Amino acid sequence: MTSMKDARTALIALEITNGRLAERMRWPFWRHAAAGLLMTLVVGSVGLPRGLAMVILLVAIVLTIAIVRDDKKRYGMFVSGYQRGRTAWVIGAIIALNLSAVIFVRTLLDDGVVNATFWITMAIVFLGTSMLSIAWERVYRKDIREGGI
Repeated sequence: MTSMKDARTALIALEITNGRLAERMRWPFWRHAAAGLLMTLVVGSVGLPRGLAMVILLVAIVLTIAIVRDDKKRYGMFVSGYQRGRTAWVIGAIIALNLSAVIFVRTLLDDGVVNATFWITMAIVFLGTSMLSIAWERVYRKDIREGGI
């Protein structure tokens, strides 16, 4: 009988730990907006002249490094969005949104930044990626809480 009691106790302890970890895996809104900004910079760079695109991509790389360093300092770790589990559909949606935008900007838009459709596309990428980042966090936290990770 004690082994059954030990198993229940261990399961309760695991559920408590998962709950604490899920609470810790919370990011402020600016962090989700930063994800949107990074993807917008990458997507937008394909519609710019090569020299400017390289500068924009360099800025995106520097911002990515800054975010990773901030996460490690603030939370003690960096959690990549590419996690196994139920977050896969969110990552798929982010990839589909951004890849579609890259193809659209690259093949269907002329005149890059002077075309209003370019800026509308960038706004969609920014808002879409930011909102999907928030959705990712919710799915990830639920996954942790339920022991799916």
